This record gives sequence, structure tokens and C-alpha cells, in this order.
Amino acid sequence: MGIHMGFAPKCFKNTHFTCECVFSAIFKAIFKDYSPTCPTDYLQVKSLLIHALNCFSGIKIIGHDTSVRYGENATLFSQLTDTGDSLTRIIWRKKTREDPEEKSFFVIFPDGRTDHLNGLKDRIQFIGDISEKIGSVQIQEMRLLDEGIYTCIFNLFPSGPFETNVNVTVLVPPEVSVLEVTTVVGDLDVVLASCIAFSARPAAEVIWRLGPPQTFLRTQTNHTVHPNGTFTVVANLLGAPLKSLNQQKVQCVVTHEALEKELVLDYQINIHYPPESVMIIPDSTRSAKEFRCVVDSNPSPTNYTWTRKNENTSQTIQSDGNQLPVPKLSPDFNGLYICKASNQYGSALGSLYLHVHTESSSVCWGLFGFIICCAVPCIVVCALRLWKEKHSSQSGQQVCFIPDFIKPFTF
Repeated sequence: MGIHMGFAPKCFKNTHFTCECVFSAIFKAIFKDYSPTCPTDYLQVKSLLIHALNCFSGIKIIGHDTSVRYGENATLFSQLTDTGDSLTRIIWRKKTREDPEEKSFFVIFPDGRTDHLNGLKDRIQFIGDISEKIGSVQIQEMRLLDEGIYTCIFNLFPSGPFETNVNVTVLVPPEVSVLEVTTVVGDLDVVLASCIAFSARPAAEVIWRLGPPQTFLRTQTNHTVHPNGTFTVVANLLGAPLKSLNQQKVQCVVTHEALEKELVLDYQINIHYPPESVMIIPDSTRSAKEFRCVVDSNPSPTNYTWTRKNENTSQTIQSDGNQLPVPKLSPDFNGLYICKASNQYGSALGSLYLHVHTESSSVCWGLFGFIICCAVPCIVVCALRLWKEKHSSQSGQQVCFIPDFIKPFTF
């Protein structure tokens, strides 16, 4: 049985000889009566013995794992200490996502000369110090495929090789956006908003910050792994689309190793619903020149229809959207004014009764509104207000806006 299959597989598989690993391998070799049977096995045993001697030498090798953002430069630090032996060369080896087989890629000689192997070429440069036995290198414009284990080997005379591993992680910051979702009142449990962190490595953490406790809302998170090793995370905010949630402010919060601080995106929940209340409001309480139709709906109404009814006739009036001009306050314009507001989800009605007569010299006003939503009539008294104003002795008119229930009409 060879060493790769027997007493020291981890030592040789990782090419990272720790004292604990070396002593464990030698112990097993002795007590299991290991007998190498091929030249390769003899070389491996020899290497173990050399590293065992190194463990007693007091020589130390330092290496630091590092993380780098995609496209930036990575510094791989290594240094040998506590030795007066001569340095014959420094060898860097790598085992990456691009090539999982470990290979030498850079050699540094005592006189400062370097030799490029296996492809990195101008992307790598020596930034260490031979006299201080610092073997640090820098790899430029790191790619995802460059992520992996980099091994620095110091060859000394007469002590032999010393090595350390540097684990390099390539970070890809996420691209974050909030997908606007439109839902309608009356739907069941649906997605109210989606926050997406695209193509990050490792996967980003995405949560919804809801502000005041919203016990009826919940979050569902999904992960997608892309062929290049990046992750897309989607955090959906779920709940029943209630009118009370419309324009509710929430925040998508994203954290990731490549971000200096958490990323916060503000969002307002968008709930659609049909018109639920309609009121007709004069622009003035003394000399109205315009009626305005005020509607509670989302989205705003796309169509307004104005109608005037009296005891004899019913007619549709041309208007500019939610505004109806009032040319003159006279008995000719008496009647019940109705505004019908509609959007894609339904419609509702609101009304205002106007009565002008000449029996006194005072002016009285009354205002009411009612709505009909989804073909279900509903009468709402919105306001009733009275006041007086003196006119010239020639006019002698009284103008009243009176609730419909005081002077009813048949629709």
C-alpha cells in the first residue's frame, strides 16, 4: 500500500506539511510496519523525514489567507523566519477552480530573477524581499477562476523545503434591485414585493425590514446557483393585499462581504383597489365657479362622467376630467350633480344637490356625497354647512346646496 492510500494521505494530498501531520505519518509507518515498494514511495518517505527534521529546527513560515473583490489585485503574503540557511529559490504553486490539478506557476531566484510558468505571465509580479526571505506576490485583475489554494515553497540549504498554503477567495458584490409588484385588494396570499441580489459570490443575505410589527407579513427566500459559481438571492415579501398596506414603507436590506456596509433600498407597497368614496366639492363656499370630484382609489380614475338631474330631465355634462365648470348660479342650473369615477377595477358615484331660488336675500349651502361601488348603493352624508350672504336688492336670490335626502330625485 502506498502512502497516498495509507498512513499520510492528507499530508501529500494537500501538499501542506504540518508537524502534527508529519509525526502522525511517521508513527503509523513505524507501528504498522510500513514497507515502501516503489521509488515514489521512497521519495515520499524521504520527504516526510525531511519535514520531521524541519519541525525540530525552529524555522517558521508565515502565510495569510486573503479575500479580494472580483477584478481587483490580490496580495499573497508569505515569509520565512528564524533561519540562517541559504535560500536557493521560492516556488509558487496553485490549485484553482480553473485547474484543480496543482501546478507550479512562478519561480523566484535569489538574484531576483523570476520565471513564469503555466499561464499567468504578466498578471503576477514579485513584491517580496529576498534578503528578508519574504516571498509575497501580487496577482492582478482576479477572476472567479483564480480562486483556490496557493502554495509558497521556500527551498533552503541545507534544511530543505518549507511551505505554507494561502487560501484565496474571490468576492463578487451583488447587484441589487427591488422589483415592483402590483396586487389587487381581494387576492389571497401573494407576493407584495421582491428584492433581488444578482450574481454575488458568496451568496448575499437579503431581508425585509418592515418597521412597525406586521404579523400578517412574511418573507420567503430563494437561492439560484449559476454555472460560474455566483448566486442570485430573491427575497419575496408575502401577505394578503389589504388596502391598509397601500403606500406602506418597507426596506430591503442586503449584506455581503464585498460591501463596506449594508445596502438599504426603500420601497412602498403598491395595492390597487377600485374607487371607494367620491365627493363633489365646490371651489368656493360663496361664489362657486367649479365643482371638483375627489376620489379615493388606486390607481386614480381613468374616466369621469358628470350628470345633472332634476325633476324633469337628466343630462350628461361635458367636463374636463374631475373638474366641472359652473358658469352661473341661477335656477336654470338647479338639480342633482353626479360624478361617476371609474378605474380598471370598478366605479363609484358621488353627488351634490344645487338649488337656487329668489324668495329671500340670504345664501345657504349644504353639501353631501354618496358613493356606489361595485353596483352596491351606499349613501354617505359628507358635510352640511349653512351660511348667509347679502346680495344686491336687484338679485334677491337664495342659493342652496342641499343633501339629496332633503329634496330627493329619482335616478
